[in-house]
Amino acid sequence: MEKLQKREGLLFVSVTLIHNGATQNVDNVILDTGAAQSIIDMNTVESMDIAAEREDSFVFLTGLGGQEPALRKRIDCIQFDTYEVRNEEMDFAFLDAHPGINGLLGLDILIPGHFVIDLSAMEIYQKK
Repeated sequence: MEKLQKREGLLFVSVTLIHNGATQNVDNVILDTGAAQSIIDMNTVESMDIAAEREDSFVFLTGLGGQEPALRKRIDCIQFDTYEVRNEEMDFAFLDAHPGINGLLGLDILIPGHFVIDLSAMEIYQKK
């Protein structure tokens, strides 16, 4: 069970990424049920040396702010609470225009993880 942090009207969580032997905890990730795909700020994972490789692709993410280019890269593991996704694609972009936000946790993780968002308790957990 993960506690939700509410700041400036948004709900924040933390995720952990593992890639090529490096582990990075990413705080200040918005829980976004309106986002089809999760995205992480490139600056936040700089120590993981996330770079474009031949098998990666570039995509454009569309939202209320318009379109943003992103690198779609397969990484070893994405962890949220007790849920793990292995060998899955994650989007990475520079989110400099959104200070204090290190990413979005979207439906690509929330739906397959069977997460329940309990706003009265400010918690998110997996439905067993």
